[in-house]
Amino acid sequence: MSGRFVLVVSYPKSGNTWTRLVLEHLRRGAGLPFPINDLDANFHGAARRYAFDSWMPVNAAELLTVEMEGYLPDLYRRLAPGLKGVVFVKAHDAAKRNFRGEWIYPPDCMSTVLYLVRHPFDVAVSTSHHLGVSPERAVEIMADDGSQRGAYRSMPQSLPQTFGSWSGNVDSWIGNHAYGVTWARYEDLCADPIPNFARLAQAAGLPVGRDDVAAVVEATRFRRLQQEEDVMGFRERPPSSPRFFREGRSGTWKGNLDDVLRERLLRDHGGTMQRLGYNEDGSTAALQAG
Repeated sequence: MSGRFVLVVSYPKSGNTWTRLVLEHLRRGAGLPFPINDLDANFHGAARRYAFDSWMPVNAAELLTVEMEGYLPDLYRRLAPGLKGVVFVKAHDAAKRNFRGEWIYPPDCMSTVLYLVRHPFDVAVSTSHHLGVSPERAVEIMADDGSQRGAYRSMPQSLPQTFGSWSGNVDSWIGNHAYGVTWARYEDLCADPIPNFARLAQAAGLPVGRDDVAAVVEATRFRRLQQEEDVMGFRERPPSSPRFFREGRSGTWKGNLDDVLRERLLRDHGGTMQRLGYNEDGSTAALQAG
């Protein structure tokens, strides 16, 4: 295999796109221009649906979700021999096996997994803005493990993803010994981006130095991303969201999440929060991630 998949995974609204922008910029070259809309889909969303329908012996529209998952490991195994260099693949799915007992993302094709986490208080607020729903609904979504979800009435453009609950998603990846997982907290990426992105780049096998990382971090400051989105738009922004790159900082829950909702998040996810150093008051404890 001339190239390799690097899986960049997170529960939605946890820094996945920002991280891929930084890493893809590093992969292409720190001194080269890199517009946000040049970020490749790389078998995520509609691109994965297209690859599935092109490479598999049956169209996704003819299958139930459980049947699609049965084909997904074979899809990645068919795509892997044609890769050139590092190919970053975005995913929000929880780590899970299909009905055959195979991992949906086969470990033999994924050279490493980069997993990103974010304080669930901020995830709730960001999810609310991203989907155009109330904070109450966002908190409900984060507790939904997907077990009660019904069948699709029509096939969406993208293949279904199984997020699971926020804590279920986190727990499925961190400590999963089937993969080589390197994880990082969004808060640490914001507070001290150069060493933390350098650690992720090293795990992905990118031969870059600290100066390269510093240059790319500066080029991907959220204010710059916002300005570019204002001028050019961003293809990953859903119609429900007025802006994809909203604030790019931690602590956005303040003034947006009341005591009742914070208590609900603590009840739903407290154990996982504690393991990650996410405090009940919304702060983040010092922790060596990875």
